[in-house]
Amino acid sequence: MRPPKYLGVYSQPLTKADGPRKMFFFVWELAEGDYAVQRLDSAFQPREKARRVSAARFAAYFRAESAILAMPMTMLDVRALAGFSAAPAPAAPASRIPKVDDILLRRLENARRAKQTEVTLRENFRKALLRLKRPRERQAAIAALEQMATATENISPVHKHMFRDFGAKLRKTAMPDLALLFGRRALDLAPEDDHAHFNLARILCALGAYDEAAEHIRTAMRLDAREAIYPRMLAHIRKEKQLRLGTNRPRQRR
Repeated sequence: MRPPKYLGVYSQPLTKADGPRKMFFFVWELAEGDYAVQRLDSAFQPREKARRVSAARFAAYFRAESAILAMPMTMLDVRALAGFSAAPAPAAPASRIPKVDDILLRRLENARRAKQTEVTLRENFRKALLRLKRPRERQAAIAALEQMATATENISPVHKHMFRDFGAKLRKTAMPDLALLFGRRALDLAPEDDHAHFNLARILCALGAYDEAAEHIRTAMRLDAREAIYPRMLAHIRKEKQLRLGTNRPRQRR
């Protein structure tokens, strides 16, 4: 069965005392021909759980909002949709000790959710980078990236590599302010990861925050004293700081 296909933001008319308004929804097309809709708040963040609607009802009441570029931060969990039929699991006695199979299944489910989340975020990141190149969509793309950097649903330490990749990509595309958000997020997820400290230091150096960059490099060196690139990066940061100070120093009159 193919996974749900995200279609974008759709709306429904909403009449209020001071005039007509709209309700906005994330919308996915389901494999069975129905649709999943999730109501959004004014900041285009989910305010309710997703629910299933029939194709006929969807065609009658929902309208596409192609100018709105908001995207969900996590993949839709089809099994949680209203109307999904599944046999309820039998209640376990309070004193029951989880079996090895139960623990393994939970770990597999957590790994599946983490993978789904990463696939969704990487695709959203790719689309946002494309929109950055379009002047009319640039601000919306920046807002989407800022939202992505603060995503929390189904995020775990295994996603440190993903956030680190996002930060490195944005640094290379000369967007260090956005890169910093992802660099700090990677470090939050893995504070003892020397690579996370190193990549954050590179971003801070690009922003001219040389002292903080040097602190992170020294931490990376403490975590892995055998990595030869860390001392070279520290020397580079010191050199960049000296050059900046020399450039900003007022010239003396002769």
